[in-house]
Amino acid sequence: MAMKPGDVLTTTRPIRSQKTGIVLPRQGIFVSAIENLGRQLILINFDSAGLEYLFPNEIVAQSLGVKESLAVSS
Repeated sequence: MAMKPGDVLTTTRPIRSQKTGIVLPRQGIFVSAIENLGRQLILINFDSAGLEYLFPNEIVAQSLGVKESLAVSS
């Protein structure tokens, strides 16, 4: 699934921020995706919790009421 800025994403489990140590909200907004050292990283805006990079297997996209995993299947 191709994501575009503004898409709503939901975390698959509670995730603690690497920057602040607080547990991130379950929903955030897709900002961008990058590749670093062969890994895909998704930048998500969690509003008051700030911006965080997560791996695709840690989030699902919500599209028209349907949840779709962003993890790459092998």
